[in-house]
Amino acid sequence: MRLVIVCGMPAEATVLKAALPGVTVLSGTAKTDLAACVPADATHIASAGLCGGLSPDLRIADVDVAGLLLDGAGHSVLPDPDWAKAILNALSATTIRSAGENIVTPVWAERARLCTWYSSGIMDQGDTARQRAALFSQTGAWAIDDESLAVAKFAAQRGLRFAIMRAVSDDFSETLPLAARGTIMNADGSANIAYLLREIASEPLFATLDLAKIAADFNASLASLQAAAPALLQALI
Repeated sequence: MRLVIVCGMPAEATVLKAALPGVTVLSGTAKTDLAACVPADATHIASAGLCGGLSPDLRIADVDVAGLLLDGAGHSVLPDPDWAKAILNALSATTIRSAGENIVTPVWAERARLCTWYSSGIMDQGDTARQRAALFSQTGAWAIDDESLAVAKFAAQRGLRFAIMRAVSDDFSETLPLAARGTIMNADGSANIAYLLREIASEPLFATLDLAKIAADFNASLASLQAAAPALLQALI
């Protein structure tokens, strides 16, 4: 069995590669041409990385698994149910070493669950609290990301087992300041720093303070992702 993981940003890829040596991790523009990027002997493909929360029940740094994927156009995709349940069981059994050097079960592992997911391939659909509330009301989806729909379509074409497992980097109440949205992302998934600096300079002070919170939440979600990533391999069926 061979696992391939698809994420978006280089930071996600760095964490996943560190947690899963030897696993193929694709990021940036790979989602637009998975046929050319995914090895021919792949058997499992996962959309993994970070996501946005739509449900009030999702907290920053929670790690959850998709039980159903909606695309916003009336279509749904069912990730491999056996693999999804096995990932969830592996997450629930995750332990980490705490600051006091004790082995503990992290809060996100205790909260791990199967969720309905939303991914349309359309950018900036869930950047504001109002957008998130509308999507949650309209679809019932708990989380949103930009890569999962492309991965799901490719998995169906290739006949691969498919799963989604992601950590929440921004929750339902978040309205991302313009400096953290839109063209902040280059085509390869990296940050457009020149754009970021221009937007910080042009926005009110509160937006800069919001960016500090966003950065802290982002780092917390990456830490959860790194600790959770081995569950994808442990759960292979």
